Amino acid sequence: MIVLALCAAGVVALYSFHAAKNVAENTLITEWKTQIELRGRFESKRFLLAEEMADRMADSFLALYSDPDVASADNFFDYFYRPGDGTIRLRQKYFSQTQKAGDAGLGRTGVSGFIARNRPPLTRELQRRLILTYETVARFGPGASAGFANVHASLPENALIIHWPDVPWGLDAASDLNMTNGSVIRSTLQAYNPDRKPVWTGLYFDSTASNWTITYQKPVDWQGRHLFTPSLDVSLTDLVGDVVNGEPDGTYDLILSRDGMLVAYPKGLEGLPEGAGQIEIEEAGNPALSDIYRRLIEADPEGADQANVVFGRELNAYIASTRIEGPDWWLVTVHPQAQVEARALRSAGSILILIAVLFGAFILTAILVLRTCVSAPIKKLTQAADYVADGHYDSIVGSDHDLPVRRNDEIGTLARTFRQMAEKVDDMRSGLERTVAERTLALELANQRLLDQSRKDALTGALNRHAFDQDLRQAVLDAREGTAIALALFDVDFFKPFNDHYGHVAGDRALERVVSGISAALPGASIYRYGGEEIAAIIPCLATEGARSAVDGAVQAVARMGIPHTKSPLGTLTVSAGAMTIPNDADDSVEGHRTILEIVDKALYVSKDDGRNRSEWVS
Repeated sequence: MIVLALCAAGVVALYSFHAAKNVAENTLITEWKTQIELRGRFESKRFLLAEEMADRMADSFLALYSDPDVASADNFFDYFYRPGDGTIRLRQKYFSQTQKAGDAGLGRTGVSGFIARNRPPLTRELQRRLILTYETVARFGPGASAGFANVHASLPENALIIHWPDVPWGLDAASDLNMTNGSVIRSTLQAYNPDRKPVWTGLYFDSTASNWTITYQKPVDWQGRHLFTPSLDVSLTDLVGDVVNGEPDGTYDLILSRDGMLVAYPKGLEGLPEGAGQIEIEEAGNPALSDIYRRLIEADPEGADQANVVFGRELNAYIASTRIEGPDWWLVTVHPQAQVEARALRSAGSILILIAVLFGAFILTAILVLRTCVSAPIKKLTQAADYVADGHYDSIVGSDHDLPVRRNDEIGTLARTFRQMAEKVDDMRSGLERTVAERTLALELANQRLLDQSRKDALTGALNRHAFDQDLRQAVLDAREGTAIALALFDVDFFKPFNDHYGHVAGDRALERVVSGISAALPGASIYRYGGEEIAAIIPCLATEGARSAVDGAVQAVARMGIPHTKSPLGTLTVSAGAMTIPNDADDSVEGHRTILEIVDKALYVSKDDGRNRSEWVS
């Protein structure tokens, strides 16, 4: 019997191999599609962040440039000097010495600049624009240094300002360098880019930084004139490294561009040199690559952001692909068909083992039942009766005792009657327990709603002062445990004149919009109505620089709402802010909390005294 069972199991396993292969194929395709989609989203983030950072630099520069009271050409040579070789360069101190920023007191360093010999006349407008370019790069560079190789901005007048703390590029650049002759900067000029589109360069190896790099440039015009171009170098060494190294199971990655370039490929790919950088797909001499590229163009002609998995008969492999936003690349992963067959074999083997085990268990069970067909059921009924006597009805209903209710003899009839009696008693007990549980749950939900309402400000929807006092204590405890947490206080500038002029209803609506704007600018932060027109924020952060930039961004977000305020010197409704990182040795007491609040409040008043619509950070 055992031999017959094993033979039957083998036949079933062989028969099920093809079905297992289909299941394995569908499962792996779903997994590969999910994996490539997630990788595409992850890799796209760095490019989208570069575009966002360039947009912010452009907005900041234009805001400064359009205000004639910001910066003066009279101060040009406080920033720049003539080294005597025909060029003009940013002074050494702006690279090697910490410079205090005019607005927020932030330390600036690591910036160098270069103005080539081949340049137009150094007008006062150009001098002021170079100063504003430095201020923009110096402001955004430190905050972006963790995510980008460097941050820089070029001018069509053959000038470039760069934040690169490890390399004094502007000081070391060759005196005969003509940057506008290069394809990178030239691609941003109006003559070569009449549509004024942002530009992603091709992938290149930056020997100075030892990084595979791609550069994003956004030409910025004003009144039809090209003013400057914010640019960011995005390091792709990790992405290219993953592609080059491949996988031990034969899986490998490719990066292809929509315009027909092979951006990155694994070592040892047939017919391709190692470490050659970008090459044209049609000139690579690899038919498989050309076939993959054609498939991608046919499946995704409009560049839709959609992951896809297809089978390539020429490669005998599955091709998973997704779009990387920004430079308009495809990330492609090639999976050999052998992976599907290997999983199918494992599934068929598992089925064979499972069937053999089940057959063996069946035979053993049959032998045991034959030996105990009378004594075992009676013993189980006796044990069940003892449990009922002790009030354990659920053990009978749940078949814990394996009563012989399916037998067609007197023992089976007795077992069924006994179980029905236990079920009725257990149903009554369960109904009573459900009623109690439902009432208890309803009470808990009501209490939770009351608790939530007690922590919310009815007007703005932000958390209230009571919630702030509770959460500040927890924030201090977290800071003492080593978590980086910032505390910020915002105050609406000239809010009483706003209420007096527009009315309290308009004041309430404006306060709601301010809270909404601050909340949107500080994702992940807890926002509180601290009192009147004062808003507080507790901000988890990875580093002080990121929190500092976020608080300043919240102030700017409120100003960008453009809520009219004729009674304010600024013309629109704005906020001032004071902020600090909670020290890890903060005093966890009421007096300690009050001290922290007093420090941040003083910073807030410094911000208001220095002109409002700004933030002050306590170092």
